[in-house]
This record gives sequence, structure tokens and C-alpha cells, in this order.
Amino acid sequence: MVKLYKANVPYTELKRAVLDQEKELLREAETPRERLHIQQLTAKLLITEAYGEDAGWAEFGPLLRRCERLGYADITHRLHVACLYVQSLHRFSTKARQAFDLLADVERRLKRIPRSHSLRKEGMQSIAHARAVAAAAGFTPAT
Repeated sequence: MVKLYKANVPYTELKRAVLDQEKELLREAETPRERLHIQQLTAKLLITEAYGEDAGWAEFGPLLRRCERLGYADITHRLHVACLYVQSLHRFSTKARQAFDLLADVERRLKRIPRSHSLRKEGMQSIAHARAVAAAAGFTPAT
């Protein structure tokens, strides 16, 4: 994987390699929980790469649904996906309501964490940044 990143390969080639690696790791996994975790991490990596490639809804949408279907490994995973979704709205504006709903859900979850906890602080900063990026593109939670 590191070689692929360094070689700056196209997204489609990277995606194929990640999915091949996932299959290999799934064969080696010993428990259903371990298999699920591998799939969750793969989904997070692929949606991150799709975002970086400015993928349209045809690519991003199924990856988002896969993340939702598999569940999120932890709050940081959920936060990451929600922020990418909101920051991508300039590519699929009809999905603004769903994106902001997901972001609001993550925000509610973060607010359950004590104020002094670094995860809450960093998460709220990430949410503010995602909202600012969306606002700069003309999207607000009310749209």
C-alpha cells in the first residue's frame, strides 16, 4: 500500500489494491468481529480516497452506504465520514440535508463526552471546519 501511495497511482488502481488486500486480510481473520473491523477500516480508507479524488455521487454514495451498513469502528470514524460528506456537498448538492443530519448526529454524540476531553474538543473543531467549508461553497444546515 505504501508503494502505491508513493507511486501516486490512480484512484481506481488504489481501490482495487485495497479491496484485494481486504480479501486477503478477511481470509486470515479469526473472528466475525475482526472481519467486521477490517471491512470498516477498508470502507473508511476508500471513502477518504474517493473524497481526495473529488469522486461524484456514483462513487462516493456506495462507499458512504457501505460505511453506514458496516457501522463505524468508533466516534472518530463516524466524525471523519460525516465531515468528508459535508465538505463534498459542492459535488452532490441534493444530499445536503442527509450530510448535515449525519454531522448533527456526530455532534450530539461528541457532546456526551466531557468538555475537558481532547476528543470532544478536536471533534468539535473538525465539525466547525466542515461547516465552514460547506458554507464557503454555499451550503448551510438549513438548505
